[in-house]
Amino acid sequence: MKTVNASVSKSRSNVLFDAKLLLLAVAMMIVLSGCTSYQYVYIDSNLPKSEIKEFIHETDSFQIKYAFYGENFGVKITIHNKLEQPVFIDWGRTTLFINGIQEDGSFYTDDQVRYIEPDSYVTFSSSTLIGRFIDTTPQDTVGYAAKRDKSKIHLYNENNTPISFRNILSLTTHEDLSYPMFFDDSFWISEIYQTLNAPEIDNMPSNAFYIRRPTGFYTFAKTFTLTGLLIFSIFAPQQ
Repeated sequence: MKTVNASVSKSRSNVLFDAKLLLLAVAMMIVLSGCTSYQYVYIDSNLPKSEIKEFIHETDSFQIKYAFYGENFGVKITIHNKLEQPVFIDWGRTTLFINGIQEDGSFYTDDQVRYIEPDSYVTFSSSTLIGRFIDTTPQDTVGYAAKRDKSKIHLYNENNTPISFRNILSLTTHEDLSYPMFFDDSFWISEIYQTLNAPEIDNMPSNAFYIRRPTGFYTFAKTFTLTGLLIFSIFAPQQ
């Protein structure tokens, strides 16, 4: 009888320990999920926008669309060749400028598109241009969102934006890349919305992207919780 009781007691001890371990793990996920800060960054331009906020540069021969949605700052470009002949992309003359600094190789990939067939589309994306929080000082106009969390909205125009950028795209109908046509389009950050609320990615417009970073509390909470899990594992009841 004592052996049975000891076994039952040991089983209960294991169950209680497993329950405490589960609660600690759940608490860790809850705490760490609230330890991330986000910037939602909105882009503006003098180009017209589509219904989903893509920027459009259109001529009789081409339609060029710019989009910025997703995590971190990169640009996605879609080109529609309206001509009845192939069009070649001159990557040597296609480049980005960020705050006046030329960023060569921003669109380089191993399977880089070289030409566009007649009446066809191609889409290509840049590498990540900015993957860290953007400094919102000192020239922003600061307001506050009408929400309980007091999330900050930083507003900018073309003259005081923290980041402006240009894309120069070179296209030609000649395979030897002679007689290029240049499309020079400018953009700037018009709004930065800083909050602890995670983004609804499917609802973000094409002229916006987001950046995330851990808050100062994140490192402490992670260390504290992992230490707790380690202690629990050391003093776990023996099977």
